[in-house]
Amino acid sequence: MAGLYIHVPFCLRKCEYCDFYSEAGSLDRIPAFLSALEKECDRYLQPSAAMRGIVETVYFGGGTPSLLEPDQVNRFLRKIRPFFIQNPQPEITIEANPATLSVKKLKGYLKADVNRISLGVQSFDDSVLKLLGRLHSSKEAEEAIRMVRESGYDNVGVDLIYSIPGQTRSQWEKTLEKTVLLAPDHISAYALTWSYSTPLGKKIESGLLPKPGDDFTADLSMAATELLEDAGYEHYEISNYARPGKRSKHNESYWTGKPYLGLGPSAHSLMGNKRFWNVYHVERYIQILSQDRLPIEEEEILSPEDRKLERLAVGLRRKEGVSIAELEIDEKKLSMLVENDLAVVSGGMLSLTSKGMLLADEIAMGLV
Repeated sequence: MAGLYIHVPFCLRKCEYCDFYSEAGSLDRIPAFLSALEKECDRYLQPSAAMRGIVETVYFGGGTPSLLEPDQVNRFLRKIRPFFIQNPQPEITIEANPATLSVKKLKGYLKADVNRISLGVQSFDDSVLKLLGRLHSSKEAEEAIRMVRESGYDNVGVDLIYSIPGQTRSQWEKTLEKTVLLAPDHISAYALTWSYSTPLGKKIESGLLPKPGDDFTADLSMAATELLEDAGYEHYEISNYARPGKRSKHNESYWTGKPYLGLGPSAHSLMGNKRFWNVYHVERYIQILSQDRLPIEEEEILSPEDRKLERLAVGLRRKEGVSIAELEIDEKKLSMLVENDLAVVSGGMLSLTSKGMLLADEIAMGLV
């Protein structure tokens, strides 16, 4: 098993655009959740468990994992290390909201062996942050990045969002320029995906906010690539950029098809040809584990065709691309992609150009 993901389903407040599972203002449930999380670990960490093995990465996602206290993170990591973490220096990441951090907390995480912080900045424009429902200001985000550095971390990531209703190219470029000045090691730049179930999605659906067009989204994506590559960042995946040696190892395990285990409500796992995921409710999660059962909601067995499509879909997201021979890709389709400046073929690998990356999902489906 390569990656271990822990879903922390708590937030101070739900953002307007977010449809990931989390609960707002239920912080009193954290102790019960952590007890249930340890029980879930016990189910997988038995001496005869097939899931035992080297863990290359641990990732606390959410939700807002930075609501956890350092001693809570330390207790969990001490529990799993004898069973899973046989790598002497695994990448251990915590996603953090700038509004929840302090130097004391960050140093506590570092002492607990957390060595990577991923900050949910989203924008350095206060009007955009307000529209998204973020708790922090642009100034607080800037201070958070400096705080992480001063606390001793040498691996700092920043998440940004673009193609937001009403956003201009100038606003986006200013956010990118500000990010570059603050010099994080890793930058994730995601186009906004909105759901009708979220407050922001409902406003777009009703016409209260304009729906960003595909051409505009593509324009902002290309702007990010040009600006960040000029600043020395490697565009190693559709939405991700890194300084040399600072790629997200955890996310790369997803993109390269390595097995991973997800713990916590709504967490997904992939083992061999089986994908399974947990229940989407904290109380139900706690209740099921109190009965000494695994909180698996559903599972599916992936056919060889499913696995091929998945390897194509995730592999084409990466700079390195996919193996032509392994995936038996049709030569005529390859030629069409190359002729239209959507892909490059080199050394038996098919990789997408910046233009092709904008159509990665459609290209993957077409190749299958």
